[in-house]
Amino acid sequence: MGAELEQKYVVDSPRPWAVQTQLLSRLSRAGYQVTFLEEKPQRDTYFDTPEGDILKGGGSLRLREKGKKNLLCVKAMLRSGEGRFLRREEELVLGREAEPMPFLRDNLPGVDLERLLPTAVVVNRRRTYEVSRTGGGRFELAFDDVTYRDPDTGRTQRERQVELEVLSGAQADLERAVSVLRLPELRPAAESKYQRAVRLTAGSEKQERK
Repeated sequence: MGAELEQKYVVDSPRPWAVQTQLLSRLSRAGYQVTFLEEKPQRDTYFDTPEGDILKGGGSLRLREKGKKNLLCVKAMLRSGEGRFLRREEELVLGREAEPMPFLRDNLPGVDLERLLPTAVVVNRRRTYEVSRTGGGRFELAFDDVTYRDPDTGRTQRERQVELEVLSGAQADLERAVSVLRLPELRPAAESKYQRAVRLTAGSEKQERK
């Protein structure tokens, strides 16, 4: 698929839907066209080696279940900072003719695929909008109600996030859009969802086994 550029935030507010309303209003006042796309649940299962080799490299291997569609996705970190993530993303739609093993070998060189196991589950109720402005880029804005779960211990953690992904345009277009989204309730996320899932659901008993 190529590169994915997005800005991520964690919502620090007891009223996350009020934050959503405020963000949509700000974008409209700044001249962006905002179009509702959909609201759907999705379930992501992340896989890694017992030692977390993919995680340590800043990447992820994810199986996404969204309706009747199942997607296998490999992401590799290219650059991150202040909530902005530039990652290489490759996807495979799973079906009768899909060949996951060659896909995994091509995109996870050096990882022992025989040792992969589920390491995190992320259940997300995602509400998405298309955001665009003539000469100012086109984006997907997502409001996420996220629950992380450790498949080993069952430990869970819930939080709200906001993501703005570039669909077309330059980094300067993203920076202009991000400037509209500055609110005290939005904290730039320093980690990906996989990284946060592992950290936020880690318990002392699991760390002792490591």
